[in-house]
Amino acid sequence: MISADFFYRKLRFPFKLTHAAFKFPVANARARQYPVMSPEQTIDLLLNNDKLSVSRYGDGELEMTLFKNIGFQSFDERLSIRLKEILRRGSQPKNPCLLCMPDAFRGTSNMRFGSALFWFFHKAFYFRHYEALLKKDYRYGNTSVTRPYHDYKDKQQAARVFNKFRQLFSDKKILIVEGSGTRLGIGNDLLDGAREIKRITTLNRNAFSVYNDLYSAVLAHARDYDMVLMSLGPTATVLAYDLSQHGIRCIDTGHIDIEYEWMRSAARDKVQVAGKNVNEVGVLLSDDARDADEHYRQQILLHVGLQQEAVLSAMVVHPPV
Repeated sequence: MISADFFYRKLRFPFKLTHAAFKFPVANARARQYPVMSPEQTIDLLLNNDKLSVSRYGDGELEMTLFKNIGFQSFDERLSIRLKEILRRGSQPKNPCLLCMPDAFRGTSNMRFGSALFWFFHKAFYFRHYEALLKKDYRYGNTSVTRPYHDYKDKQQAARVFNKFRQLFSDKKILIVEGSGTRLGIGNDLLDGAREIKRITTLNRNAFSVYNDLYSAVLAHARDYDMVLMSLGPTATVLAYDLSQHGIRCIDTGHIDIEYEWMRSAARDKVQVAGKNVNEVGVLLSDDARDADEHYRQQILLHVGLQQEAVLSAMVVHPPV
């Protein structure tokens, strides 16, 4: 006897596809009303404005304004509130932090089939839920400025964008804020032109649970550096914005290091990268693992974990969370 579950599994995708096809045209037309720069326009703006910070919203951050768990960050109501607050407040004139939206808002004709299909469903089912947080008179940066390789048909774009990032990092004192195991720039030449690199590491899962301590620690050190690079999922979206309000230049770099590794190896799929977190293929290294690379360990100023709460909480005044 054929079960109801069998029919559900057989019919689920066709029903979802039909439902999305009905909703997509309106959602797509509405999304295109919100101006988004291209990835190259975004990196060019960063090169031409040495005070500008970047806070990026991808599908995870946008869906987390509603309800969303992602691989390394469980839904947190406080995080959801901050993500919505920044979208509302960050689009004010002369804000030192550029808010970025997905490239798919402009269209997906330049994307590979799998990526275009993903955004087809996302816009159809989710866009209307967060549209009220967006502004039509604000020109958003492009979230894919740090993800210019995997999703795209044109691989030359990635080479151009990464070369410009190397210019951005050249001769700069850089503080990196990252989850344990991220190891941004280790094993490749993305940051080779930097004058100095130091790091503050933190939890690679649910980093927002130590947000106040992380904010305090970074604020206490960041003024000694030209820019702060952050690879920390939705926590970086909030942290980059908050610190930019203190005149600290922050670049929410997201998966830039993994995308650069994939480009260098001409990867066709999302694959593991030895010794690094790659959330999208299910690789998150242990927070407790001791890195064998002495050069990398010497770059670490401190690690912000749950055990640091009592020590760090008194360093500076916390932002409202």
